[in-house]
Amino acid sequence: MIGVIAFNVLMVLLGASVATSVVPEKPLSSMLGYLHTTIGISTPPSDKVRMVALIWIACMIIIVDGLLFLLVLLTSIVG
Repeated sequence: MIGVIAFNVLMVLLGASVATSVVPEKPLSSMLGYLHTTIGISTPPSDKVRMVALIWIACMIIIVDGLLFLLVLLTSIVG
């Protein structure tokens, strides 16, 4: 339980630091470039880097929390 809370807190702090320009744009752009190249999609334009990073962070929170919810739900039904 502590791990889930810590993950959510760290992801929200990361999102806040990206949104408030604490994280420099150049490393953020290169990380998004590597991620998008690995997946095989086009990289975002430089004026949209922060918004795309926030979308990725929000998606990761939703995916991880959703999978943990499903795990708890399925184990409570089976057990």
